[in-house]
Amino acid sequence: MATAPRPDPTADDPASADAIAPGSAQRLLDLDPITRRQVRRTMRWAVVEGSLAQAFLNATTGGVLVGFMLHLGATPTELALVASVPHLSQLASPLAAFLAAALGRRKWLTLAMGLGSRLTWLAAAAVPLVPMPDAARPWAIVAIALVASLFLAAQNTLWTAWMGDVVPERERGRTFGVRSGVMGVVGTAANLAVGAFLDAVAAPVSFQVALVVAVAIGLLGVAVYALQVDPPTPVERVRWRELWTVPWRDLVFRRYLRFTFYWNFVVMLSGPFVTPFFLDELGMTFTQVAFASSLTALTALVTTPLWGRVADRVGHKPVLALGTILVGLLLPTGWILAGLTGQLGWIWASAVADAIAWGPVRLAAFNLALASAPRSNRVVFVAMYALGTGIAGFLGGASSGPLLLALTRLEGTVLLAPWSGYTALFVIAAVLRLQAWWFLRPLGWPRRRPRSIRVRRRAALRG
Repeated sequence: MATAPRPDPTADDPASADAIAPGSAQRLLDLDPITRRQVRRTMRWAVVEGSLAQAFLNATTGGVLVGFMLHLGATPTELALVASVPHLSQLASPLAAFLAAALGRRKWLTLAMGLGSRLTWLAAAAVPLVPMPDAARPWAIVAIALVASLFLAAQNTLWTAWMGDVVPERERGRTFGVRSGVMGVVGTAANLAVGAFLDAVAAPVSFQVALVVAVAIGLLGVAVYALQVDPPTPVERVRWRELWTVPWRDLVFRRYLRFTFYWNFVVMLSGPFVTPFFLDELGMTFTQVAFASSLTALTALVTTPLWGRVADRVGHKPVLALGTILVGLLLPTGWILAGLTGQLGWIWASAVADAIAWGPVRLAAFNLALASAPRSNRVVFVAMYALGTGIAGFLGGASSGPLLLALTRLEGTVLLAPWSGYTALFVIAAVLRLQAWWFLRPLGWPRRRPRSIRVRRRAALRG
């Protein structure tokens, strides 16, 4: 039996709220004036939320987290695990999709998951103060990172489906392009500020302060969710088994998952040790690591829109194939040459190449994922995509630690140049990344879709 619509507290005139998700429209001009105003406001708040979220993430991942782990005496295996658990956390994505379908409250679910992902990091700041064996401290950080990542993975799945129903189709590229650009600028500033702070203040206080400030900023970003509109969505009773199986019955989606599984595995086979290579092997400071990240972010502001235009002309599949080749060729080559010569110029060059190479991969991979998912049950397909890539990334990252330990036993001199375990790892990564485009060759888009999840819908306006 249908339930009466519940007013949206963020709407200027709840009584006139559109019963159809604005994301089903092509343009903002296709919406009625009240809904159009709500959507525009949400789009603006999405930029603010993304900027605050980026600052939070930059202070709880990457060089900050690796530096904290190294200060606590982490081993290569522990470093690999702390970089891999965010991928394993995608196990939460199907559960988030199930709750969203069953409850229809994406805004408040997203807000709750966001609170969990932020507040958990306060426990990480307390690790140096808690009495425990020193050898247990890195493992405590790994566990905390896993819990925080589970919340974050659920939040991202819910947010992606939510925004897909809010932003009209032909407005998404511009909207999320602006959001990504602003996030890049904010991320650059955050990287430089945190890097300088870590170099100036002694550990572990430097890491603890950085984490607490990051949590405060992250909580501000979560609060922004309450100001955004959540359009009418059906409450769906889904079968848990079909939640897992329906996406795999889609031929296109299944083929695309094969590519993403391979790609994320080989990327994470070396990914966890790029920052440790900078800090440990090359002796870079946190400010220098932050400068490299800033070069990437600033370059991406110019290159990403250009890749978007190329994709519009030639299609996302060839752009993605080219991107995987560039990622496999340019980045490991820069790291290898930096290790062999000791010249940081190769790191700055690889930082610029990072934006050039990863720009088409991130852009095209996201758009192909959306193209492969039908409009109905989109959150289920998005969740399965996140889960598949997450498991692959975790397996690759978990394998990278033992692989590096094995490669360090083969260290020596090759062609009069020092050959470290890192160098060998990057060579293997380059070779494997360059093979990814083979998995894109059979990709096509059939017209027919598998039977949708059987649901019983009750229209409900969720705020």
